[in-house]
Amino acid sequence: MKPARSPRSLIEMTPMLGVCAGLVLAALPLADKVAPWSLALFGVAIFARLVVNRRHLTLPSLPVKILVLGAGLAGIALTYGTMLGIEPGLGILLLLISLKLLETNTVRDFQVLILLGWFLGLCGLFFAQDFQVWLYTAVVCLVLIAALIRFHRGESRGGFLKAARLAATLMLQALPIVLLLFLFFPRIYGGVGFTFSRGLGNETGMSDHIEPGSVASLAMNPEPAFRVTFPDGNTPPISDLYWRGGVLWHGEGLVWTRGNLTRAEPIAGRLKGAPIRQQIVLQPHGAHWIFALDRPATRDAHMSFEPGGYLQSKKPILTSLYYEVTSRSENHEAGLFPEQRRAALQRPTIVSPRLAALVADWRAHSPDDATFIRAGLAYFRDHDFTYTLAPGSRRSESLDDFLFQNRTGFCEHYAAAFATLMRLGGIPSRIVIGYHGGEVAGSYLIVRQSAAHAWCEVWRNGEGWLRIDALNQIAPDRLNEGMESFLQSHPASAAVPPNLAARTPGLGAILNALRLTWDNLNYQWDLHVLNFDDESQRSFLGLLGFTDRDWPAILLWCGLGVVCFLAAIALWLRLPARSSTDAAARAYARFCKKLASAGLTRAPGEGPLDFSIRAATALPLHADSIRKIAHLYIQLRYSPAPAPPAALQHALRTFPKIQHLNSRAPAAVQTSP
Repeated sequence: MKPARSPRSLIEMTPMLGVCAGLVLAALPLADKVAPWSLALFGVAIFARLVVNRRHLTLPSLPVKILVLGAGLAGIALTYGTMLGIEPGLGILLLLISLKLLETNTVRDFQVLILLGWFLGLCGLFFAQDFQVWLYTAVVCLVLIAALIRFHRGESRGGFLKAARLAATLMLQALPIVLLLFLFFPRIYGGVGFTFSRGLGNETGMSDHIEPGSVASLAMNPEPAFRVTFPDGNTPPISDLYWRGGVLWHGEGLVWTRGNLTRAEPIAGRLKGAPIRQQIVLQPHGAHWIFALDRPATRDAHMSFEPGGYLQSKKPILTSLYYEVTSRSENHEAGLFPEQRRAALQRPTIVSPRLAALVADWRAHSPDDATFIRAGLAYFRDHDFTYTLAPGSRRSESLDDFLFQNRTGFCEHYAAAFATLMRLGGIPSRIVIGYHGGEVAGSYLIVRQSAAHAWCEVWRNGEGWLRIDALNQIAPDRLNEGMESFLQSHPASAAVPPNLAARTPGLGAILNALRLTWDNLNYQWDLHVLNFDDESQRSFLGLLGFTDRDWPAILLWCGLGVVCFLAAIALWLRLPARSSTDAAARAYARFCKKLASAGLTRAPGEGPLDFSIRAATALPLHADSIRKIAHLYIQLRYSPAPAPPAALQHALRTFPKIQHLNSRAPAAVQTSP
């Protein structure tokens, strides 16, 4: 008995092209999340299926599909060492979609392929949920819906563009229902944000340690770290915008880490000054860092204070996070915990004789700590140190190399060097990492990754921890203007050639305005959509008069809203047919008026077919045009599959003006309309 032959493809080329285009668009955002060979296999499957359709070949046999499945699973196991996890899961999904594409040949198969395409498109949201990513996902869904419509309607009901217009209409009609569900569906946990992304810590300027080049690597990264508004209107000047993110206690020259401190100092009573309230939307970074204006005095329930007075989240930040925090700028710290004093005075393991001699000379000429601090700052100011955004990694660079030879560095160089010098002089010191500055964007500030910064704090008895930013001695414009303005006014410091916008001021202003407008859309999306959580829903329902979440009443009103909306859609769907019929009637009335001006009047009760026969007999030179116009009108008026209205309009425009008849026209035939 001969084995059954594989069938030939029964799917039309146009819907197959549509679904393949949708699958490619869905897979593109995942290109850097899966193995390259997995994407290559996916592309080969798409190409092979299109060739099969184009040349009417037979579909791949079962042994071929089993071979592809086995090879794909083996490749995933060898690449990742496991079949579990995000990346292996995406690889398996691409493999299964490839196999489904190769075997699709029925209505059910095609519909399952569309569902898989939708799921693949949604996978991109696991890694980013910016406004543009959601728009892109909507485009993927539109293309797949259009392919499904084109598949079911067939070639006789128009091409792919017509199906795409219908798909867009369906998606727009669904938006009000989506909005109702978004606003009123009970929030069990958090907002709508979600992500499976890993390794986000590499995208933020924060780390548990700094070394030469670690913060400078973020200097040219324009991605937002967070956005902040000051609801009370008391926005500090740019020079005072120090965003505290972490504190490093253990230093070995230019390399600093968090150390092993476990006890956080109490905040109550230690911070004074006018409160500065901030509302912050933090971008996901995969770690626990929480940023606030120096220094934070309050925290949310999901945050904790760490040694050094900075905040950390109790859970990794995997989605955009909205929080409110209050800061105070004045310290009133009476004493330093012994554990913190020991950590803040710990000297580096290796101190060169030259470095020890420099510190000894400062101390000999300094009657107090304030004088010693000024001597350290004067050294940076008077010895030709240079600030650059591209210092190179130079991870093997020693403190002596930086202080006595290279004298070129980024903020982490100056913070680490100054803190070490203070410890060698007997002054407790530590390094704070975070951001500095912010770009004004209307009613809020954008703090970008390029604003990553590090500075030093020293302890003085009676005054507490004081911020000392040695960068103020080398590049004060960086602190007074912010990073964005500094780059524009000091392009040489970036060690990169100016771009087109920088060479063309007018174009740069336009591009900057467009960039800020788009950023504002992203900010509003993060603030009002991704962070619409349980508390936001409670506030919204309170504005509508629903107290204590009266869910039966809420569901009743939602149901009534959906019913009213669907009724409105049903009425609206009738309008196109009615309007096209009315348009056809008006066009045919103009045609009858044109014939009447030639002496050929349509009698009451005379149908369009009978009138066309009589008119064609009276005007034999125009008989074909008359019959064509009558045929198009009857189709538009009565046929379930009418011709395009434009065809009737075109026939009327090309119908010539007729002179008045010299002889009497044949008598009218009375028929029903």
